[in-house]
Amino acid sequence: MFCFIKNFLGYTFELSFSIKKQNKNEIFSAYLEKKISEMEKKASLYKGKTYARNSVCNYKKIANIWPDFESSLGAKGLKFSDITIDIYSRFMEFCDERNYMESTKYQYASLVKAVMNYALEDGVSENTVQNSKGFVTHRSAAVFKKVFLTRDEIARLAALKTEPGTLPDKVKDVFLVGCYTGQRFSDYSSLSIDEMENIMVDGTAHKALRKIQRKTGHTVVIPVLDDNLLTIMNKWNGHLPKITISALNATIKVLCREAGINSKVTTFSSRGGKKLRSVQPKYELVSSHTARRSYITNLYMEGTLSTEQIRSISGHMSEESFRRYLCQNQEEEAAEIIKKYIRRK
Repeated sequence: MFCFIKNFLGYTFELSFSIKKQNKNEIFSAYLEKKISEMEKKASLYKGKTYARNSVCNYKKIANIWPDFESSLGAKGLKFSDITIDIYSRFMEFCDERNYMESTKYQYASLVKAVMNYALEDGVSENTVQNSKGFVTHRSAAVFKKVFLTRDEIARLAALKTEPGTLPDKVKDVFLVGCYTGQRFSDYSSLSIDEMENIMVDGTAHKALRKIQRKTGHTVVIPVLDDNLLTIMNKWNGHLPKITISALNATIKVLCREAGINSKVTTFSSRGGKKLRSVQPKYELVSSHTARRSYITNLYMEGTLSTEQIRSISGHMSEESFRRYLCQNQEEEAAEIIKKYIRRK
């Protein structure tokens, strides 16, 4: 409450008014619930756009596990000012105790950081611990490489006979389009002939796709480097068949096994804070995102294009995020080193 007393022409005036202050120490879970509600009602935007359904679902996951995390601390209703580096560490330990995969744990940490930054922007928190170096939201990518398909393996998959119009036939073609374009599933599964254009190179027309990426809103131009892409597009009259990501992930493993993509792959992961090593046939590890990784890794290993040129196609804005898509293992890297060394002799 503010009060002012003013004398004017012999009269005394008393003015009073109050200013409602924002709560600078709001409860984390209560704020998160309100934020999710705003996202669903399209009252909260990200870079001027509404939040994707998957993004909202991810924030709901944090809202669901946060009460259990508070219970593990013996606390309830943690405020933003209560969240310290120690609380962050306890949260990561909580994820380990829940036996979450390493990728899930860091995804949750990233979401907590995002919520805290939203609260900072909205004026309901003054806590900036989430932006300190100790508040890590990305795992080390070095030993967590995913698989990719070589050019030969992609050719074997393309040569695999499938009955026209069946789900395996649709999955094979949609996945191959991903291998030929390097886009995310949400983009390569929805490519159409309407996005095709000609690029003139030394007086000759070359086909390319101009695509607005759904996740980022960035426009990429994808040169057609394999004529099989055009063959597939023509087969489906310029519009790829609609399939779900779950149907693709289940079916592509079967197709890769039938195509003989069964070399043994050693992978490393982390669950519950423990490093795990496993050996599996490659087809078991293939998923929708393998197409994008295959395109990027094959172009990189061939050495014809610069990383900047490959990124202009894939849409990666930073070198760091691009590097996480490279799947070349240590043996393949060593082989490339040997080849380059031999060529010098």
